[in-house]
Amino acid sequence: MRKLFLILVVGAVAFGCAKDPITPTEPPVLPPTDPLEIKREQNAFGINFSGTWCGPCGSTGIPAISSAHTAHGNKLHIIKVGFNDEFTVADFNNQLAQSYYPTSSIGIPGFGAGAVFHQSAAAWRDNVNLMMQLPDAQAPVGMAITKEIKGDSLIFKVRMKTYTSLSSGVYAWSVFVVEDDLVAPQASLTPNPYPHKFVYRGSAFIPGKSPVGVWGHTLNDAFTAATYPANTVVEARFGFLRNAAFSPSMNLNNCYAYVVLNRLNASTFRPSEYINSARTK
Repeated sequence: MRKLFLILVVGAVAFGCAKDPITPTEPPVLPPTDPLEIKREQNAFGINFSGTWCGPCGSTGIPAISSAHTAHGNKLHIIKVGFNDEFTVADFNNQLAQSYYPTSSIGIPGFGAGAVFHQSAAAWRDNVNLMMQLPDAQAPVGMAITKEIKGDSLIFKVRMKTYTSLSSGVYAWSVFVVEDDLVAPQASLTPNPYPHKFVYRGSAFIPGKSPVGVWGHTLNDAFTAATYPANTVVEARFGFLRNAAFSPSMNLNNCYAYVVLNRLNASTFRPSEYINSARTK
């Protein structure tokens, strides 16, 4: 329980409670007429743990994720998590890394493919290719997400639908905010400075509800295992507050987000299975 409490506190503090971007007058669920349309589409989710000062990250890490994205397009949802550089997002980077790396020793570049960690770019690429082999018609879950800017905040409406039943498990969905073309130095890569893509800028949360650290929120808000029959629809609003301290500065107009659904390990609350994801338009 102590570990779970710490996870919840860290997630809540990271979002901040000084400003709630979702007003109390908004309904807790999306109205039936909302244009948020779910498509039955199977996507893949990947993470690149990197650093602008890291030579191997520039020579093998970033080229690997760029090549994979060229091959799979917007069906491959990537976030690039930087360490000790311009793109660091406080303790969340370390929490994301600890959810993937098999030991406490973190070496970069490192890669997450779904819920699996790889130190090898080639092994990561093979796993991504394997995830992409599942036909859209067999996707167990469809997901959709929209983005709205309100001042210094982003509002994300998310919706998921099960097409097949999900067996008993602790399921959580996360909203990762990313930004492209952030120009910053990069060791062993040309041009230098380099226009970085897929840069992780932070995670969105449901205001007033306890998150599971970096993994967003459990679908049932109870942190316990549950089953979800076919044709179950779950909806929520996530909020994100712009971090004014970031350098390079954060441009909300250039930001987009992925909503990612994972099954979590019931003891460690780390991802044990990737289900699906979706990207804002």
